[in-house]
Amino acid sequence: MPIVQTSVKTSDASITIAASRVYWVLISAGSTGGAWQLNDSTDDSGTDVLSGVVQANGGHFIDLSRAPVQFETGIRADLAGSNQTITVGYTS
Repeated sequence: MPIVQTSVKTSDASITIAASRVYWVLISAGSTGGAWQLNDSTDDSGTDVLSGVVQANGGHFIDLSRAPVQFETGIRADLAGSNQTITVGYTS
């Protein structure tokens, strides 16, 4: 696996504004949980490429290193609510 960069976000935000591959995702939530998405976009208008739901007071690690997911435009995190943290391992 190549050396990956990491980005930690707690609200909707761009992770990168360049074509990239995602190798792993770590998502956690506080007391309410909620949905999350990674969009192929720089402004939340693109296609949802990865998504899921994290339970309240829970977390998930998604290992994509055997088949990294390609984002052509950029990676944008879309987090529902204000108690989630998403960490993304990616290369540009």
